[in-house]
Amino acid sequence: MKIYKFAKISARCFPTIADLNNPWIFPADVAVVISVTPHYEAKIVDALKVKGIDFYHYPLEEEVDDIGWENIKQAVEILLRYDKEDQRMIVHCDFGQHRSRLVIEAFYYAKYGEHLQDVYKGFANHLIYDCMSHYLPELSVVEKELQKL
Repeated sequence: MKIYKFAKISARCFPTIADLNNPWIFPADVAVVISVTPHYEAKIVDALKVKGIDFYHYPLEEEVDDIGWENIKQAVEILLRYDKEDQRMIVHCDFGQHRSRLVIEAFYYAKYGEHLQDVYKGFANHLIYDCMSHYLPELSVVEKELQKL
């Protein structure tokens, strides 16, 4: 799990029921969970709903021609909305190491107009890595589209 200081947001791995019941992993004030895995478990979604936590699913792929740019933008729009209300947000993928951090870095860029530093495979962050590796549109296009959100 990675906890960020610029907003009430964290990146984490695929949650379990035990995670949902652990207040250190899922504090009582979590308002939204965004899943960026290709799959999700209905029992997890049901457990989130019982706790009053909103759930969104925007699946992303790993290292393919288009990992899911449109889904990233939709997830960022949701994060911006919850952030305006100062609510706690969790973004998860399978292991919390790439896709979830990528979405949070896109959210950071949309919010601040600059890149969050989180070195990944020799690049300044996951977002820049995916653009330079041609898994997302060119970086200048990504930056312009995120600024419009």
